[in-house]
Amino acid sequence: MLTVLLFIFYFFIFLLALAVIIKAKKINFPLPLTIAIFAYKVFMGCAYGYIFQVFYNGDDTWAFHNASLNERDKIIHNPLAFLKDFFYDPAKGFSDYTNHLEYYSIAKPLGIFNFFSGGNYYINVIFFDFISVIGLLLLYKLLMKYFYEQKKILIAVLFFLPLPTFWLSGIRAEALLLLCISTALYFTDKFMNHEKKPIYIIYTIAALIECMVLRQQMLAVLLPALFCLALSWQKPRKAIYFFCLFYIIGIVVFFGSIFFNPENNLSIPIIMRQREFLSLHGNTSFKLDSLQPTALSFIKIFPQAFANGFLRPFSWEAKGLLQLFASVDVILFWIFLFASVLFRKHTWKKILVSPLPLFFLFYSFAQIVLIGYVVPFPGAIVRYKSIPEMFLFLAVALLFDFKRLRPKSPNTRK
Repeated sequence: MLTVLLFIFYFFIFLLALAVIIKAKKINFPLPLTIAIFAYKVFMGCAYGYIFQVFYNGDDTWAFHNASLNERDKIIHNPLAFLKDFFYDPAKGFSDYTNHLEYYSIAKPLGIFNFFSGGNYYINVIFFDFISVIGLLLLYKLLMKYFYEQKKILIAVLFFLPLPTFWLSGIRAEALLLLCISTALYFTDKFMNHEKKPIYIIYTIAALIECMVLRQQMLAVLLPALFCLALSWQKPRKAIYFFCLFYIIGIVVFFGSIFFNPENNLSIPIIMRQREFLSLHGNTSFKLDSLQPTALSFIKIFPQAFANGFLRPFSWEAKGLLQLFASVDVILFWIFLFASVLFRKHTWKKILVSPLPLFFLFYSFAQIVLIGYVVPFPGAIVRYKSIPEMFLFLAVALLFDFKRLRPKSPNTRK
């Protein structure tokens, strides 16, 4: 009973804090919408924990929780050791240090939360989702600056899209990654288009460093897109040229490194990462041939990478509830994409070549294809691609003219 009361208490405390932040930042949300957003996110976060505890033996989300209980005890009995973990130990090596930083970035804050939550996973979800929802609010405020007329559909995609919200509400790295990416986008825009305050650069760099800590391979894909976006905000009309030129040069350099430096080229980190995944064992895996350090290998495996990232799991091969939901999610995305083509806005060309949609498209496509090249497991794929998938939905939503779906009244017909 006490746990239930604590859950309710903290939910309303953080809901109040969220409402204060929304008002202070002049985000035009009515209170009922704020309640719905936070309640939905917390519900998804709790569902995430319950599903993985009951059906998947806990997975990493409960491993983080259990580790956080140890971190709480460490604060009580040996606080210096709690802090010392953040510092580099040359004896363990840099690789070991960076591998543990993701664990520290999640388990140690949760260890502090445990003093207030009594070590309860579901109460910690409230704390965690309060932090992660800030990323959605930053992204929403940025989108409203450029696409206010699409407000309703952007709210639906950002805050209520079922599967991405599910993956981005659990106690996992993805929720913090979205916060990092949103922070980098928001403050890069403020620096490039408003005031050249050094603090904006500091916020952006800090977000990128945390992104590197949580997922180095995601940062490698993010940086080129963010660089093109920064250039594009200075000259929006040339955005499409910046993105296309930079990515064409990137592809040429990538494959050129394979030809001119076969033993130490840019494909090696991708190949090594794929080998790490292929050495693991999962209940279900997609067909994925081993990459070789040749251009032909990457070209031959591209159809597999594309299919695994954008098309699968097919409905007839889905095993388990989460894979079935993932299959439905893929179908809904492609229906939404084709509908946006049929019922596109008259200004779709102008929207499509503007900086933010281009960022969403280029970053998301590159990220999902990379995931398809590296990861053979459907459960990992759908979780890793939750952020780029949301960005793709956002880009498509910006093109959709929902007014064209409404039947014309007799008085408006010619």
